[in-house]
Amino acid sequence: MREYPNEHNKIVSELLDGKFIISPSSLFFKIQELEDDYTEFFIKSFSYKLNVEAEFCYLSSDEVNEKRTRDFTLFLAILSRELDYSGKNFRDKIELGSFDINETEELLKQSSKWEILEKTTVSDFERFIKTWRSKNLIEINGNRFKFTKAVKLFFSFAIDIANEKLK
Repeated sequence: MREYPNEHNKIVSELLDGKFIISPSSLFFKIQELEDDYTEFFIKSFSYKLNVEAEFCYLSSDEVNEKRTRDFTLFLAILSRELDYSGKNFRDKIELGSFDINETEELLKQSSKWEILEKTTVSDFERFIKTWRSKNLIEINGNRFKFTKAVKLFFSFAIDIANEKLK
C-alpha cells in the first residue's frame, strides 16, 4: 500500500471541500512535491482532476455544475466593470488591493448590472464573501477583504470565454 504524507488527510479534505490551496502553504508545497501521486490519487479515487498552478492548486471535474463558481465569476466581472468605469486599473486593484465590504456591496448595488447579481448568491453579500473566504479565494481582515492568488483562475476563465465569443 502506498505511503502518504502526514498532511494527506488535510490535503484531501480541503480539496474535496472545494478549497484552493495557496502558496506558501506547506500543503501547497507537499502537493507540488508529490504532484504525480496526487494527480493519480484524485483521478482514481474521485474522478477529479488536480490542477497545480504556479501559486495555487484546486480540483476540477467536467461533470460538476457549480453555481457558486458561476456566481463568483459574475461578481468578479461586474466588479471589474465598475472599477474600470471609475478609472481604476481593475486587474491591479483586484490582484493587489483590498476592498471595504460595505463600499463594495454598495458599488455593486448601484451598478446597472445589479439585477443580474441580485438573482445569485451575491445578493446576500456578507454571506457570499464569507463563503469564498472559506474556499481560500478571499481573505477578510475586519471590514475589508482582498482576493488571494487564486483569483487569477477566474481571470483566465473570463479571458477564455471572451476569446470563444470572438471566434
